[in-house]
Amino acid sequence: MNLDPIRRLFDRIYPRPHNGYRIPMLGLDASGKTTILYRLKTGEIVTTVPTIGFNIENIRVRAADGRHITMLCWDAGGCDMFRFKPELLRPWIAGSDALIWILDSSDRERIVESIEELGSHISVIVAHSANPTRRDALPVLIVATKQDLPNVLSVDEIRDKVAKVADGAPNFVLGSTRDGGNFPEAFGWLLAQIEKIKSGQPAQSAPAPALPDPRSPAALQTKLDEWFMRAESDSSPEKFVRQFETLSLPAWDHYTHVRIAYLLLTIYGRQKGKNMIFDGIEKYIAESAQTRGRTFHVTMTYFWIQMVHYAIRSMPPAPTQSDVESISSMGTLVEREKQKTDEETPDDFPRFLLLNPFVADGNLWAEYYSKEVIMSPEAKAGMVLPDKKPLPNLVMREVIPSAAQGTKGSQ
Repeated sequence: MNLDPIRRLFDRIYPRPHNGYRIPMLGLDASGKTTILYRLKTGEIVTTVPTIGFNIENIRVRAADGRHITMLCWDAGGCDMFRFKPELLRPWIAGSDALIWILDSSDRERIVESIEELGSHISVIVAHSANPTRRDALPVLIVATKQDLPNVLSVDEIRDKVAKVADGAPNFVLGSTRDGGNFPEAFGWLLAQIEKIKSGQPAQSAPAPALPDPRSPAALQTKLDEWFMRAESDSSPEKFVRQFETLSLPAWDHYTHVRIAYLLLTIYGRQKGKNMIFDGIEKYIAESAQTRGRTFHVTMTYFWIQMVHYAIRSMPPAPTQSDVESISSMGTLVEREKQKTDEETPDDFPRFLLLNPFVADGNLWAEYYSKEVIMSPEAKAGMVLPDKKPLPNLVMREVIPSAAQGTKGSQ
């Protein structure tokens, strides 16, 4: 098949922007290509569906030095015929000035596949460029998405893996979270490398920008602020549970996991709620397009059930007017605790977050487990106990009111 007519048609309908560049945005399915494309286009996070074919946009992105890079940028659906067949993309990607590769940091099952596909696409673009023997003439920006999720590959790990297939292609690995990433620095590097190549100078790779510590107080405060805003506008408890059961949740992230656990534990209690969480998450991961490529992790699921249940049981009852007027004595606190069973309600989720901000820390498991233990095949397949320190003890927490009451009675 003669592919030149496709290229000519593409160039006619989607010409290179004035003083701009042609840059495809590629990657495996469900890696976040369309989300990143429209985040760069609109500055907002938009709800997307799996792409069939192409999304094509003219985008203007600010660089760190205040300049802007203008790009004709498009993402190709990772779930269509172009996957595993980069040669089929030749009419669209030949003559590209750079490549943006989107990589899902949380998809450990397919990281090798994504890296291999990156190498294949670099080879195809270079082979059909003006310098078919110079991989150093193709700058590659790798955006490692979902860096705020638990158990992700670090930017350093991804950079090491990319180096093996880049084979001379200058590259920059940017860590990206739901809250953003240092896009101005990344696109500043990309613009500088394209300009160097155009002027005949050698391009060069750059170290990835350091991401803020996701467990720092500032990062957790930012995440909590986002969670409170989501909680205010989120689906009702009944609708959220129904969305979970029908595999139609608006997102599949740490906030979603915590709210699922909170709702099912408060509605059904620990035993039934725990079973529903296990069964529901395992089904969601197995059947939903949102979780393609992921596997069910037994220990991680149990860990968060335990932490959310402990947080629920540690909450004081919602304050009444009399509580506000008088809450000064240990006796009052003990009486309030005696009245408490599992009386928290599904509608109390914002108050739950207010009183238990630690649940926003997606890497909280690191306080209890080493990475080697939590990521072991045994921990994924079955429940494994922590190797750093025991999980919070619910039994001891419930003994406190009784002990305090005994002290009161002896006075």
